[in-house]
Amino acid sequence: MEYKAHCHCGRVRFSFRSPEIRTGKRCNCSLCSRRGAVLSWTYIPAADFTPHHDLRDLGVYLWNEKVLSNYFCKTCGIFTYIGDGENAKDGYRVNLGCVEGLDPLALEISIIDGKALPVIEEPG
Repeated sequence: MEYKAHCHCGRVRFSFRSPEIRTGKRCNCSLCSRRGAVLSWTYIPAADFTPHHDLRDLGVYLWNEKVLSNYFCKTCGIFTYIGDGENAKDGYRVNLGCVEGLDPLALEISIIDGKALPVIEEPG
């Protein structure tokens, strides 16, 4: 299926191809616990993902080992998607709350145990 998505204000838009979305994931790491988003159940391959066209509209927060690029709209602040690996070579995980016509809280949601992953501390 083809999915279209956008942030709250509509400035950041993206799309992706995926089997029908029936489940979601929540992560219990310190970052995800604070933002509370329901994520796509798996990473979407980069070949099936069309990111927002203008990087100037996006803020990025590099997390933990600096390989997870957490993108958000600079205008409304909504977290939109994560790019994994250098240039998102390992794909994207999306905030299902941004997907048009999808109610993420109506999905069966399982937990990613992000607390169990090693955290890389920032120097000084």
